[in-house]
Amino acid sequence: MDRQILQLLQEGATTITNLLLKRYKRLSLSDEEMMLIIHLLSFQQEGNRFPTLSQLEERLSMPGIRLIQSLQKLTKEDWIAIDEIVDPENGKRYEQYNLQPLYYKLNRLLLEEQSFVVPVSESFPSPRLDTDGGEHPESLYSQFEQSFGRPLSSIEIETMQCWVEQDRYSEELIMTALREAQSVGKLYIRYIDRILLEWTRQKITTVEEARNYSLRFRRPSMQR
Repeated sequence: MDRQILQLLQEGATTITNLLLKRYKRLSLSDEEMMLIIHLLSFQQEGNRFPTLSQLEERLSMPGIRLIQSLQKLTKEDWIAIDEIVDPENGKRYEQYNLQPLYYKLNRLLLEEQSFVVPVSESFPSPRLDTDGGEHPESLYSQFEQSFGRPLSSIEIETMQCWVEQDRYSEELIMTALREAQSVGKLYIRYIDRILLEWTRQKITTVEEARNYSLRFRRPSMQR
């Protein structure tokens, strides 16, 4: 037993910042993607900066095809990069995973959190109406996709489902938060989520209350 414990201790540990563990959900990374990143970190700290697919498959409980898709997604969306390195001694070229883009995104999120103030809108557009005067709401997802100019990711859809099913936000209030984010050019699900959270903390449940709350921030600048 003592030898087994000694062997466990000699295996070492993988160092990962708690900031990333606490905020990867806010970064719209899935649990599976985060676990892949943790293993890439582990390999790096063991001295292997470009593990093969076989080496990753030995540690991760996901099919090879999904592993490839996850790596491609993380690379395409600039979470990780693949650098080509030239050995100055022998001129050989080799590749390595670069996780700096992930930390740039984490740093940007932290800066946004530190400076976050619910953006102010002077007025909010009212819901679209039919010719007979009744409301004609489009699909919530469709309206977000139109505003984002792209299809929603699975994480974004899951977040929106939580807004409706768990948080019980009305569609009207969600659309109001979308317009708030749109007005300052911050069309990110996590930014819209923080707007809704701030309104929840202020016990705001209607568009009119949100308008009044925002106008309170505008009055000081209007009086200067």
